Amino acid sequence: MAKIVPITQLVERVWDIHGFPNYFFGHDKQLYRFDSRGQVKTNKRVVIGTTQGYILKRKFYSLSQLRPLLRPHIL
Repeated sequence: MAKIVPITQLVERVWDIHGFPNYFFGHDKQLYRFDSRGQVKTNKRVVIGTTQGYILKRKFYSLSQLRPLLRPHIL
């Protein structure tokens, strides 16, 4: 039986998503979120029909719907 080993990663937060404080885009252009334990998890881009996007809080947002919600992260 395989043992699960957690991987720690350092992600620089670049873009925040307005209305979704736990979700952000990192410097590598990947979408991340903080889970209930405070750990960083990646969210994968999905395709529904012919539209690419992400699922945030169980709702699908296309890339064109997410773009106006992006705000630069301020330290």
